[in-house]
Amino acid sequence: MSIRFGAAAIALAALVAAILAAAVDRLAPAPSADVRRGGETAFGRGLHRREMVPGHGPQRWTMPQARFVFRDLPAGPAEAEVRVHGHRTAVVVAVDGIVGGAIDPGRTGLVVPLSPARRGDHVVELTTDGFDAGDGRRLGALLDAVAVRAQRPRRPSPRLLLLFAVPAALVAAAALLAGLPPTVALAAAAEAAVAEALLLWPQGLLHSPYRTWLAALLGAGALGALVFARWRERRVPGGGPWAFVAFLSAFLVQVLAATSPVMVVSDEVFHANNLGRVASGEWFLTSVTQHARPFRFPYGVSFYALLVPLLRLGVDAVVLVRGAAGVSGLAASLGLFALLAPTGAARAGLAVLLLQLLPGAFDPYSFGNLSNVFGQAMTTLFFCWWAGRAPGGWPAGAALVAIACLGHFSSLVVVVVLLVALLVVRRPGPGPARTLAAGAGLAAAALYYARFIPLVLGQLPRLLEGGGQGRGASRGGLDALRLHLGGILSQWGLPVLALATIGRPRPRQSGTTLDRDLAAYWFAGAALAVPAILSPLDVRFLYALTVPLAAAGGAGLVRLQERGRAGAFAAWLLFAGQAIWGLRGIVEAVVFRYRPLL
Repeated sequence: MSIRFGAAAIALAALVAAILAAAVDRLAPAPSADVRRGGETAFGRGLHRREMVPGHGPQRWTMPQARFVFRDLPAGPAEAEVRVHGHRTAVVVAVDGIVGGAIDPGRTGLVVPLSPARRGDHVVELTTDGFDAGDGRRLGALLDAVAVRAQRPRRPSPRLLLLFAVPAALVAAAALLAGLPPTVALAAAAEAAVAEALLLWPQGLLHSPYRTWLAALLGAGALGALVFARWRERRVPGGGPWAFVAFLSAFLVQVLAATSPVMVVSDEVFHANNLGRVASGEWFLTSVTQHARPFRFPYGVSFYALLVPLLRLGVDAVVLVRGAAGVSGLAASLGLFALLAPTGAARAGLAVLLLQLLPGAFDPYSFGNLSNVFGQAMTTLFFCWWAGRAPGGWPAGAALVAIACLGHFSSLVVVVVLLVALLVVRRPGPGPARTLAAGAGLAAAALYYARFIPLVLGQLPRLLEGGGQGRGASRGGLDALRLHLGGILSQWGLPVLALATIGRPRPRQSGTTLDRDLAAYWFAGAALAVPAILSPLDVRFLYALTVPLAAAGGAGLVRLQERGRAGAFAAWLLFAGQAIWGLRGIVEAVVFRYRPLL
C-alpha cells in the first residue's frame, strides 16, 4: 500500500463522515429529553434514577435542581418546551440563566422562547423546592420532556463536523496500520460513521453533550482495535486485519449500542442497588423470580464485587453496571476470536461478526440482565481458555470458573453442565492444569453457595411443578417446548441456523480437540434444555449456546465460500439475511422496547 493511497483513504473517510454529519444535522428529529422515548440522560443532569412502572413504562423524577444542555442549536427563532407533573411546589424554568416563567402545581407545561435566539449552546434549568419522599430522596417533579424547537440549520456546526470526521479518520488510519487495504479501511470508517449517526439520530441526540463522549469512545475503539490486531498478528500471521474487523464490530455493538442512553434498560436500577449493597458489605445476595409463586434463589456477587473500587471512586452505579456488562461482552467476543483464529482468521472474524448479529446475544442488555451478560462472558472466556492453550495455567482457569459461577446462579448451572460435557469428550483426559482449574474454581464457588443450601433444599420439591418459565403460572412442558422453539427462531435466526448446520463441529473427521470441545458445548446446551422444558427453572440455554452457534456459523460461511461462486453467493446471501435480522433486533432493543404506545 502506498502512502498516497492511504492518505487518500483517510481524507475520504473524514469527508464522507462530515457529509453524513451534515445530513444528520439537517434531517434528525428536534432535540428532546423525553422520558417516554428514552435519551433524557444524554441531555440532563440532576435526575434521579429511572423507574419502570408496570403498564405505564419509564418515569423519572428530577432533583430540586435539574439542568438540560443543548449543543449547537441553529440561529433564528426557537423555543424550549418543558413538560412535568407531580410537583408540589412551583418549578421555575430558566433558559441561559434568564427566568422564563414557572409551572405551578396542577399545571404541566411551559413554553419559553430562547433569547437571544443565537447559534450555539443553550441551557434549560428547572428549579423547585421539592419534597422529601418516603425513601429519603428529595424529589422535584416527574419529568415528561424538555424539548427545543428551532429552525433547520442552513449549515452544520464545525464542531459537529469534527466530531464525525476525526473518529472516522482515526478508524481509517488504524485500519490501514492493521493491514487492511485502503478500500476496506474506508468501509470500516464509513461503518463507524454510520453507527455514530444512528446512535445520535433518536431524539436529536446529536445536540446533546453525549455526542462528545461518543466520538471519544469511537477514537478509543479505533486504538483498541489496532492494538488487538497487532497482538493477534504476532500470534497468528495474517490474522491482524480480521482481528481489527472483529474488534470494531464487537465494540460498536457490545459497548456503544449496549450503553446507548436512548435504550431503556429494565433492571439497571436493580443492579445499581445490588452494587451498593455489596459495597456496603452485603455479600450474600438473593433475588426472586417472576413466577406466579416466586422462587427465591442466590444471585451471585462477582459482577458487583469487581466494580466496588470504581464505585468508591465516585463513578455512577448505573453507568458502572451498564458499562461493565458491555466491556465483558466485548472481552468475550475477542476471546472467541483468539480461540478460533489458529483455525483460520476469516472463520474467527466471521464468527465474531455473527455473534453481534444474534438478537438473543444483545437482548439481555435491554432486558437488564446485566449480571447474566457478565456471567455469559466469563463462561465464554473460560471455554476459550479450556479449548485453547490454557494461558496463565490453572490459576487463570480457576479464576475464570469461580468468577463465572459467582456472576449469576444461572451461570453456575451452565458452567457445571459445560464442565461435565468437556470432561466427558476429552480423550485422553484433560490434563492436570485443566483438571486442577475446574476443581479449584468449583470449590471456590461451592464455598460461597454453601450458605444457601437450606434455601435451595427448601425449594427443590417445587421443581415437580412442571415446565414453564418467566412471568405468570407455569405453562407446562408442551407450552415451554413451543416457547423455546419459537425462541430459537427469534433469538437466533434462520440464516445462522443454516450456516451453523453447514459449519457444525465434526470431531470424528477433524480429530481436533477444538471440535470436540465445541461439540461438548452443544451437548451441554441440549442437557440444559431438559430442565428448561420440564421444570420451572429459567435455564438460559439458548443464550448460552450463542457462542458455539456463532463459531459454527463462521465455519459455515468459510465452507460455503470454498465451494465456488455459487457457494460464495449463498454464503453472503445468508450473511446478509442474518445481518438484517440482527440489526432489526438491535434497533428494537435500543429504540422501541419498553416504550408506551404513543
